[in-house]
Amino acid sequence: MSEQLILPLSSRAQLELVGGKAQSLSRLSNAGFRVPKTAILTTDAYKRIVEANSIHTRLQEAALPEISSGNLVFTGAAARVRELLERVVLTDDLLDTLTSVYDELGQNDRPLAVRSSATVEDQPSHSFAGQHATYLNVSGMEALIEAVRNCWISLWSERALSYRYQVGIKNTDVAMAIVIQELVSADVAGVMFTANPVTGVRDEIHISASFGLGERVVSGTVDPDDFVLDRSTFNIKSIRLGSGLVQDNENSDRRGTSQSTTDELIDKACLARSELSTLGHQGIAIENLFSALPQDIEWAFSDGELWLLQSRAITNLPPEPLENVQWEPPEPGAYLQRSQWVEHVPDPVCTLFEDLHMRRSLQEAWGRNLTRRGNHEFEDTQPPASFCLTTTVNGFAYRHVGEPPRSGHAVGVGNRKQRGSRIGRYLSMWRMYLVFVPTWRFFTLPRYLKQIQTWQKLNTREASIEQLWKGIRFLSQADAAYWFNKGVWNAFALSRGTEVQLHNFLRNEESSDFTSGQFLSGLKSPAFDSQVALHQLAILIRKNEQLYHDIVTSPPEETLEILASISEGRQAHDAFEAFMDKFGHQLSTLDFSVPFEAENPVSTIQSLHAYLRNPDLNPIENRRRLLLQQKQARRNAFNYFRGLSRIKYIWRVWIARRYYPYREAAMFHLGRAWTVLRPFALELGERLTAAGTLSTPDDIFYLNTDELGRAIRSVISVSRLPTAHREKHYPNGAGLPALAQQALERRILQDRRKNLRPPFLIPGPPPWASLESPDVIQSSSKVLRGSPVSPGRVTGKACVIKSVEDFSALQSGSILVCPTTTPAWTPLFPQIVGLVTDIGGILAHGSIVAREFGIPAVLGLENATETIHDGQLITVDGDTGTVEL
Repeated sequence: MSEQLILPLSSRAQLELVGGKAQSLSRLSNAGFRVPKTAILTTDAYKRIVEANSIHTRLQEAALPEISSGNLVFTGAAARVRELLERVVLTDDLLDTLTSVYDELGQNDRPLAVRSSATVEDQPSHSFAGQHATYLNVSGMEALIEAVRNCWISLWSERALSYRYQVGIKNTDVAMAIVIQELVSADVAGVMFTANPVTGVRDEIHISASFGLGERVVSGTVDPDDFVLDRSTFNIKSIRLGSGLVQDNENSDRRGTSQSTTDELIDKACLARSELSTLGHQGIAIENLFSALPQDIEWAFSDGELWLLQSRAITNLPPEPLENVQWEPPEPGAYLQRSQWVEHVPDPVCTLFEDLHMRRSLQEAWGRNLTRRGNHEFEDTQPPASFCLTTTVNGFAYRHVGEPPRSGHAVGVGNRKQRGSRIGRYLSMWRMYLVFVPTWRFFTLPRYLKQIQTWQKLNTREASIEQLWKGIRFLSQADAAYWFNKGVWNAFALSRGTEVQLHNFLRNEESSDFTSGQFLSGLKSPAFDSQVALHQLAILIRKNEQLYHDIVTSPPEETLEILASISEGRQAHDAFEAFMDKFGHQLSTLDFSVPFEAENPVSTIQSLHAYLRNPDLNPIENRRRLLLQQKQARRNAFNYFRGLSRIKYIWRVWIARRYYPYREAAMFHLGRAWTVLRPFALELGERLTAAGTLSTPDDIFYLNTDELGRAIRSVISVSRLPTAHREKHYPNGAGLPALAQQALERRILQDRRKNLRPPFLIPGPPPWASLESPDVIQSSSKVLRGSPVSPGRVTGKACVIKSVEDFSALQSGSILVCPTTTPAWTPLFPQIVGLVTDIGGILAHGSIVAREFGIPAVLGLENATETIHDGQLITVDGDTGTVEL
């Protein structure tokens, strides 16, 4: 029995028994590193206390949060759990165990350190840093028992409960072990990172230290000395003393020479050069022990000896940054822009998407458009005669501005079409009004959906490898055609054209009291419909008090499990499934390597939780309010304009309101083909993994079409050979293992590129760009300028969110600052009061949805996510296109 309650550091116990901190200390000790003498009170001891006092159910109930102003509050939960655990009685065998531990480690009144070691902490994904308790200078048996009890209580502290909720860890899945060890009487102690935890630079070691115990450095109660070492030589790159003195030697040579100022600072610092070197060597050795993962290490020097107190992987370490990155056009005279289709591809793209979809499918569809217009032969719209319309620079998607050279003709043969007369241009314009939207709505969209449905009938598991490969290529072509060939482009052109005409009319009339956004807000769209459906689902759940309570007090990751596990949730579960059938194809990016919403519906569930916690969020009432404001604006404008101007105003508003919603309605289906393409690709990836070509199925997204075709042909060709011949000549199968390494390298490169900030224009504005364009208006240090896309003015705290993975960090009532928005971002809009983005314009997704929800918005500020800090107070003016800091 006692072996389960207490274990020596030399044991190689599982995480579930000793927790993250104890497990890493055990690895360090067994590898020969100097670790204080330690005993591990296991999670069995914690579970024994819970069971012996029959408080398991009461613990779970007590830990449920309260709802206050739409937010979950864990203050009361922490207090209730503390009261429960303070009253528990320790069993006799546990008391005996602690007594024996104290007799061994605390003899002669030697002080002890008592540290929490939860089963969920010190992991690469979640460190739980600072969430659980540590007690130093523990002397006496009573103090030891009290420290152990308080470590158990810290598992249920307000901050630990909130942290677990945010990262989606169930309270039923946690337990607490405790590290009891001799206290190192530290002369100097602190923390060491074997990589730069902020930038991800791997050639630096960062050390923070102070005199005395290191807990003060970890907790932030002391201003430490900070050192940056060169990883290869352990020379000092920079020093910052707690007193504020700083010396940066980053540009000094690396042969061991140093500047006199550095010597002066070292004399005043808490660590000597030799100690820094010792730390550097130990840090590298520890990192190697933990599979070369950069480490966060707590250490202490006592009487010249280095002791190790903890080591864990640096959580959320950024990818290693790229150096000397250039943003150059692919060829002379090229001008690139991150606009239109590119706005829906905010991150670096995978290899297959760039090669198959951008360079092939989109290029072919674009070429058919140009050919139809009459100035180009199809072959001259494709490389090498033409540039690639959609290309990448450092992995980020860009759109070429302009058209390729027109097709050449023999002497005496001209272009098929000549520029039309003025009457012809008017007829062409009316043709757009009468034909474009019906063509998209009744021909192109049904054809696209039918193509998807046809391939959807194919059983992915039973399909041949040839069918999978054909389906992937066909669906890419179908989606590209839906964008360019009488599809989204038709609706896009009319939406953009009629809105610009309204905008120009208001500007030419010098009617400064009116903006186009005032007349276009509150219009229905799929984004609005999705929020109405979620709101209705929240009402359905709220009708059942127990179901509502179970869902809203549990992490979003548990919602579907709760709905499926109890009979009261069946109706709501069916409603959620119906929601996903209709809206689950929505994307955070058009890059098909990224799962669509139905594959990972966390953001939708988070939005559902927002509706559940805050009944005042009501999209229907919000739209009713916007329609009233919009009608009042139209009435005011009608009274303002006179004569011919009034007629022009009525026409411009009517035509803009008629066609403006079609853009988002058409965009709603773009990328829907990925709901079939992705399963095909992952199934093909599984087969290539089995053949030895790939390491994991999703490596398929990091091969180009030529490489993928070669891998497929290899599998097909070898499979057709007689068994004896195959076993003799291809004993290792039909795989091409070199492609797996290539895919890994490309995946790592893509990850590193995510920290880059691509410029909006490359190399800059084209010479024909209007100098009055908002894109070239200069910003000041206090006022940023972009495109005014949704009217209104609001002041609030900025919430900077750079990716879908960060949605849980959104603060209700804040101003969302992000790179761009795609349909997957729609669930955030009911919770925000303003929107600012790096890229986007008047017809970007964020512009249209912001208008639907009546949110002031300024888009296209280029570097908003870098300039604006999270929590900073800002004012967004959607009428003037300014953001005041």
